[in-house]
Amino acid sequence: MTGRIRGVVAATIVMAAAFTAPSAPAAAASACGPWQVRTVATGLGLPLENLAFDGRGGLLVSKTLFADNGSIERVTPDGAVDTLLPVSGPGALSVRGNELYVNTGHETLDGVLGLKTGTIDIYDFDTGQRRTWATGLTMPDGGTVLPNGDAVISTLIGPKRGLWLVREENPSAPERYGPDLLGPNGMVVGNDGRTLYVANTGGPDFQIAAINLANPSAPAKKIRLQAPWPLNIIDDLTIGPDGRLYTAGEHGIVYRVDPDSGATCAIATGVHLGSSVRFGAGPGWDPESLYSTGFDGAVRRLVPPGRGE
Repeated sequence: MTGRIRGVVAATIVMAAAFTAPSAPAAAASACGPWQVRTVATGLGLPLENLAFDGRGGLLVSKTLFADNGSIERVTPDGAVDTLLPVSGPGALSVRGNELYVNTGHETLDGVLGLKTGTIDIYDFDTGQRRTWATGLTMPDGGTVLPNGDAVISTLIGPKRGLWLVREENPSAPERYGPDLLGPNGMVVGNDGRTLYVANTGGPDFQIAAINLANPSAPAKKIRLQAPWPLNIIDDLTIGPDGRLYTAGEHGIVYRVDPDSGATCAIATGVHLGSSVRFGAGPGWDPESLYSTGFDGAVRRLVPPGRGE
């Protein structure tokens, strides 16, 4: 989510709030919180859009800032921050092997006008080389690489709103994909590699669409978070080793959701203006903890019950 749209939604949520992959231990998986919230780094710039782990001791974040001076920042476990590469309008980040896939051109105006200025760039961690893989995208926001090497991206607003498939063999000819969602945003593939879960930002009826990767044109399963609207609006989501979904939203609440039953648990609050969550991966990052980015420029760690740290 970005620009004026993000501001309106965030303001609505804040007002409403005023009124109202390794294995994890069984205790952490079954408990309904509260998880401890700790700050890893602050002052990284506004806003932080997405995160991924490079598997080499770095937590990577998309700093969107303004159109011409966004970047991917690399945070180490001690909180030190360095710029990995400049990116115009960075969106979702996906790590596949020794490569980082970066959505670029995540700009509100481009979405409103339906401009095809977005790309997916690939950065090679080993060589430091960067290349453009996919072109012709409109405001690519959320995204992930599928098990077969194709990618799916989301366009949140405008005439190109929806999900788009980027085929590995023809990455510059994006195709419409899956169901028509009110506000498609972050996404993650299930642990079995068969289901794509997509955040339906702003949809009061359901917040997550579960798409069958073998038959994406089939009606998607609709998952509604068991929380009052708009406190159930989500921006991004990830999946845990327990097979459950974990969400991020501007209201500062992190939910754990059972994708089968829809059972919803608020495991943490105070995760201010949350934009993305991922479980730790790589040296120095706890695989049992969730890490979050926020539109306030902070990276936080969520420690499950029973960790004793």
